[in-house]
Amino acid sequence: MEQPRVLICDDAPGFRLLTQTVLEEAGFGIAGVAADWDEAEQLAGAESPDAILLDLWLPTFDKERISRVRAAAPSALLAVVSSLAIEETRRSVDGIEGIDLILSKRDPPSELVAALRERLPTAG
Repeated sequence: MEQPRVLICDDAPGFRLLTQTVLEEAGFGIAGVAADWDEAEQLAGAESPDAILLDLWLPTFDKERISRVRAAAPSALLAVVSSLAIEETRRSVDGIEGIDLILSKRDPPSELVAALRERLPTAG
């Protein structure tokens, strides 16, 4: 089976590198890496990823841009990732359509992998 491909969208280089390494080691493919909203939207449309890990504050919080990234890859699993606590993140994204999963950067990388494997069972 083909490995699920994940688009990583985060403005923190260290988090992008760590996430890419952890996902590759867990059997995921990387559809691309974006550091800003324009790259995230462009890569989401061009690469047709199976999942998008989208930093909630990329580089600022923008509900409209989140919706545009979602629209660029409508069949992808959209997981927002934030350094906020999960409940704070849920409040921030309340009312935004199409968010499938909320993850915290505070959690160990193994939890991110487990959440993606649960939603994209062909991984690993």
